[in-house]
Amino acid sequence: MEPVTQLSFPFGDLPIELALLILKYAAQPSFSQSETYKSKNPYSSALAICLVSKEVRKMVLPEILHTVLLPQLRNVTAFVNALRMQQAYALQDHQFKFDYTKHVRRMWMGQFRSSALDLSLLAPVLLAAPSISVDFENLDLLSGCLLHAWNSRVDNHEGSPPLYSPKTLMVTGTESMTRQWSSFIKSVHGAAFLASITHVISVTHTITDCSRHLCRICRDNGLKNYNRPDWMTQTPLNNLQTFSLPIPHSALPLVECELSGTDMKVELLTFSVSKLSQRPPSRLTHMRVLQQMRRSPNDSLLAVSRHGTSSNCVLCQDWLKAWACGLGS
Repeated sequence: MEPVTQLSFPFGDLPIELALLILKYAAQPSFSQSETYKSKNPYSSALAICLVSKEVRKMVLPEILHTVLLPQLRNVTAFVNALRMQQAYALQDHQFKFDYTKHVRRMWMGQFRSSALDLSLLAPVLLAAPSISVDFENLDLLSGCLLHAWNSRVDNHEGSPPLYSPKTLMVTGTESMTRQWSSFIKSVHGAAFLASITHVISVTHTITDCSRHLCRICRDNGLKNYNRPDWMTQTPLNNLQTFSLPIPHSALPLVECELSGTDMKVELLTFSVSKLSQRPPSRLTHMRVLQQMRRSPNDSLLAVSRHGTSSNCVLCQDWLKAWACGLGS
């Protein structure tokens, strides 16, 4: 028998258009990875590919910037530092200059308390993204960016209010921070921002939910009553068209589900505001879709909604990964 010869095809022999297309595909962040984001940076492959050449870096950066995850304060600080570097590059007309604002489409800000950050750099990027996610705890950061944009327009003697690009707003965190939220919605810049939102995704929880989760008794006994989040009842969402309530479900007890890493289903209920009355009831009844999101999701599988005994604790799900993989897109 003749020995099997191994075929080799140098990557450099490919047409430049095909080679760049392959690199662009390889640079897509691995948000659906089985590993946690703490153990493996989903942007690691893309960042490595950026080192190939200046041309490849320019082609790969839009893939990295499409969805920006800032779960902790250190991530926000690093992102602002990158924006500061780009500002310096732009002033020098440097070959590495790149306009982040044009390419960031989705941005997640996790649960952290903001500190002294250069909002003049962060605000234009954050407020240019069509879809953003904020936590009640970092509301000051969003408010600061909105205020900066508002004051900048006033300082430039522009008569009309600033135009905010975000149309989809995902809200996470504990609803107990009602005083902070109340101050935000009563501010001029906060009310103007909320009036521009057309779709809301609420993944909030109460102090009672936290207590039940810590005691591992956050299980459902049957049919679920889906309630409109309290924070939405007094929020001036004047142009809101739809809002969604993602509800996680698992047939296993909470402890088994957490230890085994079993896939969890997410029932994504999307309500049309036009079909609700002027004073919507707290309990919502409407058509709904069951969207299966996995702990390491490669796809979003549609299925028929079912009722049954399950765990629907909001705190049991990795919402960062679910959102990164396209929840609400």
